[in-house]
Amino acid sequence: MLQIVLGGICIILSLVIILYIGPAVFSIIIILSIILLVIGIERIAIGIINPRSGRSRLVSIGIGLLIIGVSIILMQFPIFTLAILILLGAIALLLSGISRIVHGIRGGTGRSKALQIGVGILSIGISILVMIHPVNFGLPLLGVIISIAFLVSGIEMMAVGITGRSRDRIIS
Repeated sequence: MLQIVLGGICIILSLVIILYIGPAVFSIIIILSIILLVIGIERIAIGIINPRSGRSRLVSIGIGLLIIGVSIILMQFPIFTLAILILLGAIALLLSGISRIVHGIRGGTGRSKALQIGVGILSIGISILVMIHPVNFGLPLLGVIISIAFLVSGIEMMAVGITGRSRDRIIS
């Protein structure tokens, strides 16, 4: 029963994200920033409590302070954070497209070769569009991708809850 309810919540969240892309993405950035803040505090606590050598403790405390600093910057500048995330996503998509084209040219046969090259060209095209228009194209694309992920997760959870099967049985 819980899986059905959680699946429904995920499906509703996917619709909310599609309708309110900007606020949804900013909320995700703030939530991730808070999670980083907690992780930083945890690293500092481990460094203080850790009975190991002084160097290990100092490294843990230093990493904790660095993580806290990054989380504060992310919270203070969510638009900058969003721009960086969109740019990093576009660069990753560009590199993935180049890789697919190279793999398509080097190996494969007939259809698989053409499919890899085609997907590579499409990936490069989308990445260039995102780099040129990060707000008009990149932000909505990010929102749609997040929304689709929530929708698929929600449908999966509801299917598991309705059928009574475990996730492992559905995947295999």
